[in-house]
Amino acid sequence: MYGHAVRISGQSGDGPARWHRGVRLDSGSFSAAAHRLGISKSAVSAHVQRLERRLGIRLLNRTTRRLSMTEAGAAYYRHCARILAEAEAAEQEASALQREPRGTLRISAPDSFGWMHVAPAVPEFLRRYPELSVDIALSPTHVSLVDEGLDLAIRIGALEDSPLVVRKLAPSRLVACAAPAYLTKHEAPREPGDLARHNCLCTSLLPWGDEWRLTGKIGEARVAVGGSFRSNNTEMLRVAALDGIGIVLLPTWAVAEPLRTGALRRVLDAWEPPASTIYAVYPSNRLMSMKVRAFVDHLARCIGRPPYWDEGI
Repeated sequence: MYGHAVRISGQSGDGPARWHRGVRLDSGSFSAAAHRLGISKSAVSAHVQRLERRLGIRLLNRTTRRLSMTEAGAAYYRHCARILAEAEAAEQEASALQREPRGTLRISAPDSFGWMHVAPAVPEFLRRYPELSVDIALSPTHVSLVDEGLDLAIRIGALEDSPLVVRKLAPSRLVACAAPAYLTKHEAPREPGDLARHNCLCTSLLPWGDEWRLTGKIGEARVAVGGSFRSNNTEMLRVAALDGIGIVLLPTWAVAEPLRTGALRRVLDAWEPPASTIYAVYPSNRLMSMKVRAFVDHLARCIGRPPYWDEGI
């Protein structure tokens, strides 16, 4: 469907308009087509002639009384009509997707945060949008949205410069804590420097590695820590802390419930580790996908402000 004229027909019904570069010839004559398009009869004729020259064929048989399509013109019209019908259907489907989310929403999320706080938000979301399905991939590392064909990713911590659109969902506060069983055997640290004498559960998830950083009234303290257990998984660190192995530095979204029940106790209350941020990131399309917008809005409502996991701690 390349050229200047799209619909070449002897019919004058009120079916869908067939357009290409502003010329429509389904009116039975150049005069009628010119009137319907709001251009001159000579302009319509010139467009058709240019198209015929470009294609190297004659599309219309012209007489002083009437126009009729040649065999090549009829074949060209059928192909153009089919292509335009498919384009119209695609536009209608795209508009419908913007009105009501449907299809598959592909999400990447950090493993522990994903199953603890993203997964519980999904059932209500699916009940609200029954035409949608959700595919969540959990990963401890950032993955490429483009390479993996993802619509959306949940990320925690500093973000690299990229063309992705970023929306802040919640702060991710860290807290130093240990099980009562551990604190019964080992005196709780009173100052950050005391951590050097404790069994600290280490992780590569912290941006500063095995140098824990805490800020108090007198400024920032940095302590090199070590211990008998290390993991890059938040849940494994939480379980190890609950079993009384040592002191752990974890986000409140991971330990809020054991802190409320007393299964874990906060240490160094007067010292605060640096907080990070939980984000939703998605490709920077000019028009944000309705399914992405719907889920990000839904997840933000589920998390709340302040986040529900920080209530009571």
